[in-house]
Amino acid sequence: MPEKSRFSGKNLLEGKKGVVTGAGLGIGRQIAYTLAEQGCEVAVLDYKQELAKEAAGLINREFNCKKAFPVVGDVSSQSSLKKPFSEIERHFNGSIDIFVNNAGINHPARVEDLLDEKEAKAALRLINVNFLGTYWCAAFAYPLLLKGSDPIFIMMGSAASIGSEGQGIYSGTKAALRGLLGTLVKEWGATSEKQPVRVSLIEPDYIEETALRSQQYLEALAKSRRTTVDRIGNDAVAKAKVPLQREGKLIEIAEKVVMMALDTYSNGNVEILSGGKTVRV
Repeated sequence: MPEKSRFSGKNLLEGKKGVVTGAGLGIGRQIAYTLAEQGCEVAVLDYKQELAKEAAGLINREFNCKKAFPVVGDVSSQSSLKKPFSEIERHFNGSIDIFVNNAGINHPARVEDLLDEKEAKAALRLINVNFLGTYWCAAFAYPLLLKGSDPIFIMMGSAASIGSEGQGIYSGTKAALRGLLGTLVKEWGATSEKQPVRVSLIEPDYIEETALRSQQYLEALAKSRRTTVDRIGNDAVAKAKVPLQREGKLIEIAEKVVMMALDTYSNGNVEILSGGKTVRV
């Protein structure tokens, strides 16, 4: 169950229209929930229809409203996004204000493992979802954001963008988002004919359990790092590496999204949510 934010009851995003991809579970569901909590209408986009419907239904029941509606689409395929974006455009009368590109997957593997055909296919899927999926969503969302109010496009990256043993492809896709961030900031700046669309990137590190920290993921990560699940999944060891001595919370990521949407001079920002673990000075 998603958490209420510290802004609960303030309706900071009243009248706004938002889209969250990968919103059926985990981080995406929490973000969609928090946007709706703050008065924003939300398109809950997920590639699984049942998850999109479940998340939208939960949000509407929780707030006794019709703030959320489900949309089904696979971000990894340009052609499969045409229908969901047409639905979003029609529902929101041609404009959106906040787009959160949260959809992402992981599949740990060492570089040499990719010589295996099955691993190579999994790697391509990672690229298609994590990087190209972001690119396709940006392309489809831009015309709608141009007609929004103080519009912003927020990408969900990872602190693994600086490198992570056994996760080379995943890290690469997340590092690529930094390059895309800089590109979009330049391409989506203000001109005499159009308003700017702001772009930001959030890079979480060690956070509470989501689908990406499942038992299956831990086993794959342990294999790719040539170690055991006990060592990989030891929360005490993981927390000891964080100056705040705890994992991040999904609600803290969602609150960051709200703050980015409200900070109308913020553009091109990379927000690393690691509790100080990845500090670079």
